[in-house]
Parts: sequence; structure tokens; C-alpha cells
Amino acid sequence: LITLGTLLHTLLKTMPDMVWLKSANGVYLACNSRFERYFGAKEKDIIGKTDYDFVGEELADYFREHDRKALINSVPSISEEWSTFADDGHCELLEKIKTPMLDSHGNLIGVLGIARDITERKRFEQRLAEREELFRAIFNQAPVGIELIDPETLQFVEANPAACRMLGYTHEEFLRLRLI
Repeated sequence: LITLGTLLHTLLKTMPDMVWLKSANGVYLACNSRFERYFGAKEKDIIGKTDYDFVGEELADYFREHDRKALINSVPSISEEWSTFADDGHCELLEKIKTPMLDSHGNLIGVLGIARDITERKRFEQRLAEREELFRAIFNQAPVGIELIDPETLQFVEANPAACRMLGYTHEEFLRLRLI
């Protein structure tokens, strides 16, 4: 029979995101395997220590400041940070969420941290933004009129300068028009 504690420990260890728990004073209480890779140390060697034992003072101060923000505001603190993993030196853009963790009686345990690799998502978003700029330029410079219509309301939602010139409307006027 698997106990709840064993199940939770297994869940924590197998999560693909980094997960850690620190006391309100910044002392590590628990972490998962992915977090071990970040510090390049096993959980047993991380528990009882602080950020200052693993990273430089400036970065440790930065981590502590985000911990404090989460604790003081009683809401999650979200940041995006480029992070280098100690185990193999690779870098990832991480979305880090730090939130106050309370026990069943509402007493503060510390700060729960979760970090997800968003490197590829950000690269995709950047490529998409670049393509959007290109399409916007093509749309705006096309010599023919191009209009976009909402199929439900039959209202114009976009028109390029050529369409506005051809029909004699300003862009704002064009967007107030409906087909019917």
C-alpha cells in the first residue's frame, strides 16, 4: 500500500518543472530532481542551506527579494529569468512563480517555487512577432484594397490604406461599417 507521503514525494520527484520549498528565512526545506540539476547537488545536500551556498551573492540577493515579494504581498511573484544549470552548464529561460505556502491551519511554512522552461515558447513568440510585422507591412503597403470582416457581426474589423482610399473613408470610419 502506498502512503500519501510516498505518493506526494514521487509526484514531486517526477514533475518536469523545477519545484522547491524554502522557509520564510530562505532555508531550503525540499526540492525535486529537476531543481537538483539546477544547483548540481542532491536534495540531501540542498536542504538546510540557502541560495548563498550555491550561487553568487548578487543572484542570491535577487532570489531572496522575489521570495520577500511573495511573502509580503501574499500573492505569487512571477518572473522570467535566464538560468544556467550547474549540472551541465546549459541555459534556459525560466518562468518562475514563487508563492507563500501555508499549512492546514493557515500558518506560513515558507515560499513554494515552481519554474518552467519557456525558452522554445519565447523563441516561437519572437518568430511569430517578426512574421506579424512582415504581414502587417505587406497588408499596409498592398496596392489593392484588403478588408477583414467578422463573419458573425458582418462588421469590418480591419482595412488597409488602399481600401480606405478606394472607398473614401478614414480607417476609423471604415471600422464602423457593416456589410448589411
